[in-house]
Amino acid sequence: MGSVVLNNVRKSYGDAHVIKNVSLTIPDGEFCVLVGPSGCGKSTLLRMIAGLEEISEGDIHINERVVTDVEPKLRDIAMVFQSYALYPQMTVRENMGFALKMAKLPKTEINQKVEEAAELLNLTPLLERLPKDLSGGQRQRVAMGRAIVRKPQVFLFDEPLSNLDAKLRTQVRGEIRELHRRLKTTSVYVTHDQIEAMTMGQMIVVLRDGRIEQAGTPLELYDSPANLFVAGFIGSPEINQLKGEIVLDGTIAQLRLRDGSLLRLPDDVNVVDGQQVIYAIRPEQVNVVSQAQEDALGAVITAIENTGSDMQLFCDTGGGAFTSVFKQRLAVKEGEKVWLQPKLSGVHLFDAATGERIASKGE
Repeated sequence: MGSVVLNNVRKSYGDAHVIKNVSLTIPDGEFCVLVGPSGCGKSTLLRMIAGLEEISEGDIHINERVVTDVEPKLRDIAMVFQSYALYPQMTVRENMGFALKMAKLPKTEINQKVEEAAELLNLTPLLERLPKDLSGGQRQRVAMGRAIVRKPQVFLFDEPLSNLDAKLRTQVRGEIRELHRRLKTTSVYVTHDQIEAMTMGQMIVVLRDGRIEQAGTPLELYDSPANLFVAGFIGSPEINQLKGEIVLDGTIAQLRLRDGSLLRLPDDVNVVDGQQVIYAIRPEQVNVVSQAQEDALGAVITAIENTGSDMQLFCDTGGGAFTSVFKQRLAVKEGEKVWLQPKLSGVHLFDAATGERIASKGE
């Protein structure tokens, strides 16, 4: 197996700087997900690790070996693409064993490796079929099998589930997780879907505009976002955001919203009087009460969505739009006035000018 280390990596196309001084260490055996909006540079970064894109500056190490100038085929990596990239005229067996055949391995050894991978991926009954006779999920498993037979130090996945429908994505997502659990091969996975990132990654790297905004475990990013961008990108439905001004009365801190209403803040917030901040809280951290309370925010329900397992309330408050999510089904209707009661333990504050997280006094 092997770790992946990027040291001050840059990528430019003329005057266009796509990757901007990225440094990252992915430990041996880790499943790391690169996530971010379209155009943030995540696929370019993956292709640089693979050697499919030259780097403009910096260096890349795989298993402590500098591979910056090493050809892709000599980096001991295997890549799974979004488009499957299967040879249509070859059977599943031939597709999975093609790289080994090119490496001139004995036929018996190729068959053994292919059959081991096929068993791992439940492809054994499909070995003699052509790609046209397979479903999208089966084709993606063949693509993964082709990577597995090489037993590389690092797996690279470039949005492998994008061509699958929602049900198949969930299924194959579980198969990739199980595959990693069994093989324990270092894996780097690119996606724009933050749900995929949260459910698959042991380590998540959030990218924006060619830079790393934050790297950490899924819960670290969810519970302690480094800035407003990460807070808004991670989590569905999106985190609520209200702009306001800090009002201090002795040791008591409140947020004054645009309509003049006040919202209580946690006791340990590290703020000053008059400071402009963004107040953020996740939808599941908000209770709904039927009567006005000092620590609650008046709101009018503008829409209700029932998914069966969850109930989502979309509200209009004096400070802006607000969303709440509940497991229980509330007896409320559109147009009704309610009071939203945020859980103080779930409140995040960000500087309005920089978007950076405001740490609590204990942090």
